[in-house]
Amino acid sequence: MLNPGEVHVWLVRLEGEERECSHRALRAILETVTGAPVEFAVAEKGKPYLPGAPEVRFNLAHSHGLALIAVALGVDVGVDIERLRPLPEYAVIAERFFPPSERKVLDERDFFRRWTRIEAQLKARGIGLHGAGAELGGDWTVESIDAGPAFAAAVVVERAGMRVVVHELRNEPNFSTRSREDAEKDAEEH
Repeated sequence: MLNPGEVHVWLVRLEGEERECSHRALRAILETVTGAPVEFAVAEKGKPYLPGAPEVRFNLAHSHGLALIAVALGVDVGVDIERLRPLPEYAVIAERFFPPSERKVLDERDFFRRWTRIEAQLKARGIGLHGAGAELGGDWTVESIDAGPAFAAAVVVERAGMRVVVHELRNEPNFSTRSREDAEKDAEEH
């Protein structure tokens, strides 16, 4: 399923307690990817990893009934998702937490688009908001994820040119997945 040069992102529609459901989905996805039950460990800065499959890198974010889960081989990955909402102080927040190259925000929607990209980068590096405000060097794949009109979402990988494969998943017991490409092909055939 996972290939070098690809990052797989699951958009999960959660039904039930959000944190519990998102972690259950993460576990199911990682068990599918690794082919074995997973055990988590935590790195020095608090980022979880799989000691039994250290080449599998992953990240999770959730917001208001949706979760994003990203998985890649041998390259750090980060995701973030935010529900769009009124935020009159967005310019002040951008000035404080965004790197200088990202501080000129047009409106609240643009703020959330940039916020998800920046937070996903910080999560990929494993530094969280402690690194906010600094320019992050390196070559990145940064892509917005379509989570619907009420959300901003992004995936980032610390490697340029990565192919992003998006899957949609409902919070079901078997967590069966289909890529968006497969769903679109099926719709065209019928």
